[in-house]
Amino acid sequence: MENLLTSYWHWMAVSAVLVLLSLSYLLRFVWPALELQKRLTQVIQDLQRALKDHTPQTLNLLEIERDIMADHRFLHIWQQYAHTLHARWMPTDAGPLGVARARVSQLSKSFFAEMSMASHGGHLDFSEIEQFTQSDPRMASLWQIYQLALEEVQQLEASGQHQSGGWQATAPAEHYFSEHALVDSPLQTHFYKHVPGILTGVGIIGTFTGLITGLMNFDVSSPEQVQMALSQLVQTVGQAFWISAVAITLAMIFTWLEKALLSARYRQVETLQQLLDRLFVPKGGAEYMERLTLATEMQAALSYKILSQLRLNAPTAPRVKA
Repeated sequence: MENLLTSYWHWMAVSAVLVLLSLSYLLRFVWPALELQKRLTQVIQDLQRALKDHTPQTLNLLEIERDIMADHRFLHIWQQYAHTLHARWMPTDAGPLGVARARVSQLSKSFFAEMSMASHGGHLDFSEIEQFTQSDPRMASLWQIYQLALEEVQQLEASGQHQSGGWQATAPAEHYFSEHALVDSPLQTHFYKHVPGILTGVGIIGTFTGLITGLMNFDVSSPEQVQMALSQLVQTVGQAFWISAVAITLAMIFTWLEKALLSARYRQVETLQQLLDRLFVPKGGAEYMERLTLATEMQAALSYKILSQLRLNAPTAPRVKA
C-alpha cells in the first residue's frame, strides 16, 4: 500500500483536485443556474398571464409583489423598481384634459415669455408679475385668459380625468432587472467562468508532475535497472497524459455548459424586461421635462393667483382720527 501511494501520489492528488473542482462547479454553478431557470420561467409565465388577464386599470402592484415577485432573488429588485412607478397620465392630446393642458402650455409659454421680455430677461418675483399685469392692459388680458385656462385644467384634474389608468415607469426595466443583478451576481459567473482554465492548468501541472516524478526515479546504474526504469517511466508518462486529457475534456464540457446556461438565462432576463416594459410603459425624458416645466409654471401662476386673492380679501386697517 505504501509503495502504491509512493508511485501514484501525483495521480491521486491531481485527480482529487479535478474531482473537487468538478463538484464545486456542478453544485454551486450548474445546479443554481437550473434553479434560476425554473424561477425565471415561472415569473415570466405569471407576468404573461397578468398581461393577458388584466387591464392597466385592474393591475395591482401588491398582488405582483406577493404572488409573482415573492422570491428573495426578485423581491428586493421589484421593490426598487416599484418606487419608480406612478399613475399613468393621458397623452397631451387625448380627451378634454389633454386639449386643456395643451392650451395652458401654449398660454404659459406666451405669458412667461412676455414677462421675461418685460423684465429684460432678469429675475421675476410675484410683486413684479403683479405690477406688469396691473399696468399693462395687454398683459392683464393675457393673464385673464391664462387664469381661465388654469381653472379649467384644475376642474378636469379634480374630476379624475387626468389618469388613464394603470401604472407607468420613469425608467426602463433593464435598469433594475439587469443581467448582473439576476444572473451574474447570484451565480458568481466572474469566478466560475475561469474554472475551465483552472482545470486545464491542473491537467498540465499533473502532466509535468508525472514527467518529473518518472525522471527522478529513472535509474541508469545497470542495464537491468535501465530497462525496468524505462518501463516505469513510460507508464508514469502515460498516466500523466491521461490526467491531462481528462482535465482538458472537463474544461471543454464546462465551457459549453457555462455558455449554454448563461445564454439561456440572459434570454430569459431579456424576456422579463420586455414584459415589464409592456406592463409599465417607460415614459420618455422629453415628455417628463415638458410636464415638469408646465407644472412649475402653473405653480407660479397659481401662487400669484392665491396671493392676489389674499390681498383682495384682506381687511383694511381703520383710519385713526387726529
